[in-house]
Amino acid sequence: MKPVYEEERLMGDVVDAKFGTPLTPKLLKFDPANPDPEYHADIFSELFRNFPQYKAHVAAYVERNYCTVINDEDHPTPEHVLKFLKEDEVRWLNEWIQTRGPQFAKKPAR
Repeated sequence: MKPVYEEERLMGDVVDAKFGTPLTPKLLKFDPANPDPEYHADIFSELFRNFPQYKAHVAAYVERNYCTVINDEDHPTPEHVLKFLKEDEVRWLNEWIQTRGPQFAKKPAR
């Protein structure tokens, strides 16, 4: 059995991730090939507002690549973050939803 470190337990508390939250119909129909930046900004905003684990994923990406820490005081809305992310980064971050949820789980081999 793997020991649980204090940092891991606290990160779960801070992120307050609800991994069982179902995706909305719009997110279920997400099309990563759609080239429209407004479409991806809309998807990004919905994920950023409703999925703490996505916000944490974006925050980690931004911190690694921009040396900027996302916090609720400086970046309270997705629009604050969308100002400095490039279009391809938003599209790439949105692809996160393709790996979440039972509809994307690998089917057992027969």
